[in-house]
Amino acid sequence: KCLKIDYHRVEKSLQAVIDTTIPLSPAQRKRIRQVCEGVLLAGSSQLSWIARWLAQTSQKDSRIKWLARLLEADYLSQEYVYAPFAKQILKHYAPSALQLVMDRTAWTEHKTDLVTLSLNFRQRAIPLVWEFMSTGMSSAEQQKALIKRALPLLPTGIPVIFHGDNEFGSVRLMQSLRDLGWDFMVGQSSKNYYRFGPYGQWQCFGDLVVTRKRSVYLANVEVTKDHCYGLLNVFAFYKPRFGKKHRKQDIIYCATSLPIAPTLRRIGQRRWGVECQFRDLKSSGWQIQKCDLSHPKRQEGLLCVLNLCYLWTTCLGRWLCKSSQRHLVDAKAQRHLSLFRIGWDWLVNQYRTERDC
Repeated sequence: KCLKIDYHRVEKSLQAVIDTTIPLSPAQRKRIRQVCEGVLLAGSSQLSWIARWLAQTSQKDSRIKWLARLLEADYLSQEYVYAPFAKQILKHYAPSALQLVMDRTAWTEHKTDLVTLSLNFRQRAIPLVWEFMSTGMSSAEQQKALIKRALPLLPTGIPVIFHGDNEFGSVRLMQSLRDLGWDFMVGQSSKNYYRFGPYGQWQCFGDLVVTRKRSVYLANVEVTKDHCYGLLNVFAFYKPRFGKKHRKQDIIYCATSLPIAPTLRRIGQRRWGVECQFRDLKSSGWQIQKCDLSHPKRQEGLLCVLNLCYLWTTCLGRWLCKSSQRHLVDAKAQRHLSLFRIGWDWLVNQYRTERDC
């Protein structure tokens, strides 16, 4: 399936896209367009770099201060800017199932984390809603609040499958997902317990015999001694994961409401699209690890602009592929760049060659 959007308007002008989707005043929309253009041309989240590309005649220091004030504006938020834009783009998106992924990444080392709920799309993930939190594990209440905020953005009448790692595998969250009518596939700690039926003996996930060549699939089990929650299906498979300096784990344990089937692990792989999204925000895109903002409102405003640009360039990259124009920026026989990079590179080329885009 393809994200359906009025592509000829996207090709025509970023201003046209913003004008038709974001319900703000013309002056406010113009400011948003200016900062989006600056971000796309700078390829950075640092205000000093973005300021270089703003179409203003003032001094650079004045442009940096203008940017800082804009990022603190009340209207530059998910509610007023990003949500209407995302809802309009997703309005006609109709896959067989919506694959939603919740994950957390570091925004500033040892200080602030970013938790997002994203929609998997073409080996990437499109952000829906997000929240800045102190470093550490998010709670089930915070996770449910994030899901509640995303509900108005989702197309109706389409099944939803929720994906998350161990942090998002609590019983309280699974109960909430079932109340919404969603299926889920969430990670479990090796220290958690399971049993077959209400009278079975509790066993630890970590005791399952899993090897490189042998995965384990169990049907109709209850999980955790505290909640005795079920009936669920669980599976475990060998997949080493590495941290920055050490090996984090060898075996992945998952609980799911989906039936045991040969395609189960393939569906679960949809979760990894969010890792590509985070990489696009960091080393492969906006370089947010170099962001010099500490003010929470400025961080929120900047991320709103970055995600706006990310969603737009992803749609534009998809349109270039569908209209046989990918070769303009990615001439390899097999696609070398992501949809995000294809759209971004094409757009920057249009700006820099002063063509009417």
